[in-house]
Amino acid sequence: MFNKKWTLKYKDKIKKYDLSEKMKISPEIGQILKNRGIESENDAEIFINPSLEYLRDPLLMKDMQKAVDRIKLAIEKKENIWIYGDYDVDGVSSTSILCIYFQSIGYPVKFYIPNRLEEGYGINEDAIKVLSEQDCDLIISVDCGITSVKEVDLANDLGIDVIITDHHEVQESIPNAYAVINPKQEDCKYPFDMLCGCGVAFKLIQALTPKDEFEKTMYDYLEIVTLATICDIVPLIDENRIIVKNGLKLMKDGKNQGLRELINVCGIDTDKIGSSHVGFSIGPRINASGRLGYSYLGVELFTTKSKEEAVEIATLLEEKNNERQMIEAKMYQEAENIISSNERYKDDKVLVIANEGWQHGVIGIVASKLTEKYYKPTILLTIEGDEATGSARSIKGFSIFDTLVECSDLLGKFGGHEQAAGLSMNKDNIDKLRNKVNEIANFNLSDEDMIENINVEFELNEDSIDFNLIEELHNLEPFGVSNPTPKFIIRNMEVRSIFRMGKEKNHLKVNLEKEKVYECVGFNMAYLADKFDIGDKVDVLFQLDENNYMGSRKIQFLIKDIRLAYPKDLSKNINCIKLFKSILPCLEKTNELYDIESINISGDEDINIFDYINEKSLIITNSINGFFKAISDISLTEYEFDVNYNIVSNINDKLQVIFFPYIDKIDLKRYNNIILYDY
Repeated sequence: MFNKKWTLKYKDKIKKYDLSEKMKISPEIGQILKNRGIESENDAEIFINPSLEYLRDPLLMKDMQKAVDRIKLAIEKKENIWIYGDYDVDGVSSTSILCIYFQSIGYPVKFYIPNRLEEGYGINEDAIKVLSEQDCDLIISVDCGITSVKEVDLANDLGIDVIITDHHEVQESIPNAYAVINPKQEDCKYPFDMLCGCGVAFKLIQALTPKDEFEKTMYDYLEIVTLATICDIVPLIDENRIIVKNGLKLMKDGKNQGLRELINVCGIDTDKIGSSHVGFSIGPRINASGRLGYSYLGVELFTTKSKEEAVEIATLLEEKNNERQMIEAKMYQEAENIISSNERYKDDKVLVIANEGWQHGVIGIVASKLTEKYYKPTILLTIEGDEATGSARSIKGFSIFDTLVECSDLLGKFGGHEQAAGLSMNKDNIDKLRNKVNEIANFNLSDEDMIENINVEFELNEDSIDFNLIEELHNLEPFGVSNPTPKFIIRNMEVRSIFRMGKEKNHLKVNLEKEKVYECVGFNMAYLADKFDIGDKVDVLFQLDENNYMGSRKIQFLIKDIRLAYPKDLSKNINCIKLFKSILPCLEKTNELYDIESINISGDEDINIFDYINEKSLIITNSINGFFKAISDISLTEYEFDVNYNIVSNINDKLQVIFFPYIDKIDLKRYNNIILYDY
């Protein structure tokens, strides 16, 4: 009935908790914190105001001391140090902060970032040979290297020491580097293993710097580490939250010259900068240069002290981003055409799509969009000669990295995380890969897994919606993985107006009314405009926001999903036969046989219906409205259900819904709760 599943984290009416009163926060914010497992005043204070003093000792990380000693020896011996980075935001940021560190101590280093279009991801042998010709003594890799076994062996043979700093998943074989710093190593005792690559590089700088000095100099790096942490989509908890919360504050003042000019180019109000601005505006402009083969521009931007140079590079990055958007739109449409022209893709649980001439650098972002639209893991490949290279993106509960491990016999190189990976292979193996990943998916993913589940904080009461609540929500920033932007639902709202908006008319604008009228916007949701009519009753799932335009300040809903509260037309046919009068006498007759007192037939409005809905419940209704209200309620739970007419037609362990029940033919003793939706 619904394309996406909505799951309420909290199903009752909002109550005041001790936490709300002690912290002087609204009950709604108190419940959101409780939904995140935060119930004590101390935990709430740390969450809302995470201090940099809670950053952990970097020397707890395996090989950190070894790396520090080797770098200090290299400086003492005046060795030739190269920083080897990756071409995405995380890699560019990691490279930049190490360059800034060495600048600060007056030691010259050089950096190398592989050309995405010509060399691909990670350390490669040709690059090692180039650095050897440059008399390199020490390579410090950032955001890459954990899978570069052969490449590190080559470096060793050429007399180059390698220090790997990385955060990607560790495979069975670990490179024989001088030091390997990666918190995901099994024998690494560092208590937090979800740092991004730049976060790991930041810990290296922390280890290299005396504590009292680092307390002052860490602000030279914090903005850039924040950018990388947000854009690499790591969980915004623990040290990541500490970094980002404080880094966003620092961005308001713009300490880094290059980042300040890039923010200006993006047109972002620094007073209101948040994680969404960083992730959706700033990050893509850095990524765009890497996607098109100009990763060095990002490093030059972040390391320059010249305002003129920063403006010039930021403007160039804007041009590259516009170019990237055009390439991306073309690739996306071509991928859509391939999907629509082949019936196989309707049944495949994993989309494996290959084409010649696709841009290496843009393939990942297109894979992400396809995964989001179809809610299927997606592997997108571009073919050049005999080789296919590409990116993979996944859905919740399906590790694309583990899947590629199972398919490693078909691949050349691969690496990544549970939700995203990169790979290369011989083009002759594409069909074999498609078949194998779908075999794995068919075994591991149920049909229910293929339905996107949206977690909702709770049903929001209209009386609670005001600008104060919006301000309180801002205090829970930064939002991201493990601390998602709070989403709410309001049910049974009436559509007052609906139309498409935006230059390309690809966005949706709806005015919805219950007790008040609310302006609602759905980005890239214009396709829904034809699904609803004025007067329809809908349930809306949204993020609470505000719209400031031309001096006018309005509360706005950002739509994440919207659906009919009841099917059209049927909800208007309320003159159905009512059998309710016959239900109560039948229940009364069962009093001697069953413990009727345990069956709640009260119409008390304070009852929380979700306390009674479970797999041992029977829901009965004699009206269209009651039936669809029941289905709407059940859809917000985790329970599977069967719909029956008159009697239970299939005895099983599912929750049962009966429309127009024949009470005398129903075995009521099978159920713990009987819920009447017409009371």
